[in-house]
Amino acid sequence: MSKLVIFLFILFLFKTETVFSASSIYDVNNIKITTNNKSKDNQKFIDEAFKKAFVIFINRILLPKDVERFNNLDLKRIKNFIFAYQIYESVEENEFKNTIGINVKFDQKKISNFFSQNNISYSDVTEVDISIFPILKKGNDVLVFAENPLYNNWNNYESNQNDLEIKPISYNLALENVEDLYYINKNIDNLELINLDNLSSLKEQKNKVLLIFYSQEKNKLFLKAFLNNKEIIKNVDLNLIENNSIDESKNMILIAKKEIEQIWKELNLININTPSYLDISLEIKKPNDLNIFKNVLEKIDIIENNSILITTNKYALIRIKYMGKFTNLRDKFINANLNFKDENGQWKASIK
Repeated sequence: MSKLVIFLFILFLFKTETVFSASSIYDVNNIKITTNNKSKDNQKFIDEAFKKAFVIFINRILLPKDVERFNNLDLKRIKNFIFAYQIYESVEENEFKNTIGINVKFDQKKISNFFSQNNISYSDVTEVDISIFPILKKGNDVLVFAENPLYNNWNNYESNQNDLEIKPISYNLALENVEDLYYINKNIDNLELINLDNLSSLKEQKNKVLLIFYSQEKNKLFLKAFLNNKEIIKNVDLNLIENNSIDESKNMILIAKKEIEQIWKELNLININTPSYLDISLEIKKPNDLNIFKNVLEKIDIIENNSILITTNKYALIRIKYMGKFTNLRDKFINANLNFKDENGQWKASIK
């Protein structure tokens, strides 16, 4: 009978109160390693977990062309990037086999310096909901909603085949409705001219993608998207597996998801050689508001440092240095349960 042992024990490489987070791009959680119970060298299994965590990490934040450069980075360098790690569980499956679970936190400054030295930008891939409207054109047939195998199977296939990358994207399929069917039928000879805002199921969505898959003769994917307030239009070649409708559908979905994830990374690239600065006026309502705000700043991973310029009993003016896009920073403030708004060119914050 297997035995579960929970280690209420955190191994820190530095003295810190850092908490492992599911939302930080520098944290890689739930690494599972199978060990040999007869082995007395547990460090080699922990080292294996470090390597696995690093591969997951770079697949999450780097573009594919850059991932290849660092897939086989030596263990000594990888261990230097690790800020802290946690062994959170151990499952003894039998007398020969034991599975341990490890969380790993990478050091933001060391990672940024390393990629800066190598002239590489990485992505702050914050979680996002994207609405998807897939259309399949097969010869003269245009298939949408329940008639479309891509629509029916979209959530059955993941582009992450080897469990190497944590996906930040949650996909929402467009809801079937008569208005959209009518609009598509009206534009059946010019599908690529469809306006996303004219599709009622996408009209109110912040991030949305129209996918037109051409099977058989054209063998391509036309992608029209509105993501991060930017319009993107792309044509993508499809390498389809012939004479197998199940494999064809799966292949189409995997190619489309990989393309969308690539676009999302590119839109969220951090230019590590060009940091940005922002002055924020914090309204002080209670004596502890400034400390609470400072704690929030410490937990936002794209903020490098901050300094207090002015402090009174009513407000504090704080300058922060951050990497990446302002929209990501703004969203992180809002997600941290802060009031954050622009008043006549001055950004103001307050504790809710």
